[in-house]
Amino acid sequence: VKNDYMLEIADQVDQEIALKLGCLEIRRSYGEMRGNALEKKSNYEVLEKDVGLRRFFPKSLLDSVKAKTLRKLIQQTFRQFANLNREESILKFFEILSPVYRFDKECFKCALGSSWIISVELAIGPEEGISYLTDKGANPTHLADFNQVQTIQYSNSEDKDRKGMLQLKIAGAPEPLTVTAPSLTIAENMADLIDGYCRLVNGATQSFIIRPQKEGERALPSIPKLANNEKQGVRSHTVSVSETDDYAEIIDEEDTYTMPSTRDYEIQRERIELGRCIGEGQFGDVHQGVYMSPENPAMAVAIKTCKNCTSDSVREKFLQEALTMRQFDHPHIVKLIGVITENPVWIIMELCTLGELRSFLQVRKYSLDLASLILYAYQLSTALAYLESKRFVHRDIAARNVLVSATDCVKLGDFGLSRYMEDSTYYKASKGKLPIKWMAPESINFRRFTSASDVWMFGVCMWEILMHGVKPFQGVKNNDVIGRIENGERLPMPPNCPPTLYSLMTKCWAYDPSRRPRFTELKAQLSTILEEEKLQQEERMRMESRRQVTVSWDSGGSDEAPPKPSRPGYPSPRSSEGFYPSPQHMVQPNHYQVSGYPGSHGIPAMAGSIYPGQASLLDQADSWNHRPQEISVWQPNMEDSGTLDIRGMGQVLPTHLMEERLIRQQQEMEEDQRWLEKEERFLKPDVRLSRSSIDREDGGLQGP
Repeated sequence: VKNDYMLEIADQVDQEIALKLGCLEIRRSYGEMRGNALEKKSNYEVLEKDVGLRRFFPKSLLDSVKAKTLRKLIQQTFRQFANLNREESILKFFEILSPVYRFDKECFKCALGSSWIISVELAIGPEEGISYLTDKGANPTHLADFNQVQTIQYSNSEDKDRKGMLQLKIAGAPEPLTVTAPSLTIAENMADLIDGYCRLVNGATQSFIIRPQKEGERALPSIPKLANNEKQGVRSHTVSVSETDDYAEIIDEEDTYTMPSTRDYEIQRERIELGRCIGEGQFGDVHQGVYMSPENPAMAVAIKTCKNCTSDSVREKFLQEALTMRQFDHPHIVKLIGVITENPVWIIMELCTLGELRSFLQVRKYSLDLASLILYAYQLSTALAYLESKRFVHRDIAARNVLVSATDCVKLGDFGLSRYMEDSTYYKASKGKLPIKWMAPESINFRRFTSASDVWMFGVCMWEILMHGVKPFQGVKNNDVIGRIENGERLPMPPNCPPTLYSLMTKCWAYDPSRRPRFTELKAQLSTILEEEKLQQEERMRMESRRQVTVSWDSGGSDEAPPKPSRPGYPSPRSSEGFYPSPQHMVQPNHYQVSGYPGSHGIPAMAGSIYPGQASLLDQADSWNHRPQEISVWQPNMEDSGTLDIRGMGQVLPTHLMEERLIRQQQEMEEDQRWLEKEERFLKPDVRLSRSSIDREDGGLQGP
């Protein structure tokens, strides 16, 4: 109906009707697209340049309206049908079209009778039934109603022109109604149309058409039936898989596969020893096995099997992955060993003993460090940069499709959806199952796949890796994912993820494909992030080892800070001749150990002092040379393993002396701070330069 409308009357209808019908066709064609999707510039450009507005709107409308105005009109009109699904869009299309075009009535040029005696137009429709018109302006002449039709037959005429012959057995008519069509195809089309109306009117499920028997059909009746059953079995298997959370069914009219020769990779089945089942793929089980090759008599391999490869279409789709993999040679891409194209069809690949990455991350969640996770992402980026250089799109980049060869080596696998882009810059998906939650918005909306859409999927895969195998958009239905993306929602930052790495992920998730980085850029940036993480990891290990050494040196088990360094203008507490600190030095925090044995460092009792007369400040080295059991150490009242109890000391000092001491301490702290700021200022390069220049100027002024 849409094609008839575009060919016959699209250029004659009003602008408003043409806009509505065009937007409804967009809604039907791209059912996953949200109502506000066309408001984004990148989406509209895809529709305008890649798909083509001429597919939806008549040429007269596109030529008469300016591009900017047309864009606004299309956006406004499309929003009116934002909530319609495919079926509702079709019904709405018919509703708007019916007042201006009788799409439910079809006319065929033919002749009544078995010869070209009366040339007429046979009209078939719900109002006319089966009628004919001799002239365009004449009223139709009624021949029969649909409830009167008993059987329908069509065949080739016996004359040399091989025209089509349609015969309708009408209830109450003495002989069948015979119509001659220009070809058998037109006769078959008329028969199918009349049969559909008859089944609707009579509520019948059985067809009224008596099909013509072909020569040889009776001898081999089971062959087409068997093929149909196989196709139905494959289709039912497809539907069951599409109900999983990772993939959704995508339907389109196009579905083409190329099948190059696989003879170069053909392997004799006798050389393969099939082992235990280690997994399940889209087409069948995956087994571990051994390939006895001349170079390696016991090579461990993985064998993909196909359950329903008796059908040629399924067999070709299954072998498509092998035909793609044979073109790649990269250390982080699973290598193809060979194929067996005879039933049962097998694909033999290198075996990655540690299995798929997602399960590996989940099992070793607490043993893998951050550097290993970033290493996996970097290795995948090198593989995808290689694919980008080969003009391949993977279309299914996810942790479940990455295999672990060793704890420090992962490999990209599962090339079942990969396609070569040939001369175009994008690949349009045909019907099949696609991973919606990993896909870029343009892939969901328009089934458009490019290297940029692979970059989006790689960003999601990096997120999976940093989340230790958690799937994206957990608990969200496939149909709701695009709405969240359109609203600007992105996957959250994983725990312990470096900000630079998450920033790289968000760049991969730019809505506009042109703003996403290329894989060569991602590879370089991931290499830098990986090196930074390794350096930080080494620094953390050094700090940890230093901390352990410090703890082992601490004989008292306390958390006291190390001694303060001496400052210019202040006497050092370390002196071989003995130093009697002044009272202001004595009230400093107790950074040094307190000893009570008499000697050159003994401090006489002072009025107002908080220490007894025998207390002294020892050098750190001196404190290590004295054993506690050989000296009598004054023990102040301590609480909680090292906290000095000064509750009783407040009674020793008068209030005014305590206030003076606190004021003096405050002044010393301020002086210390000023000295520290001055030293830090002189440590800066520009300050040192200015200081040296001033010194030179001073020297020049002084003269020799």
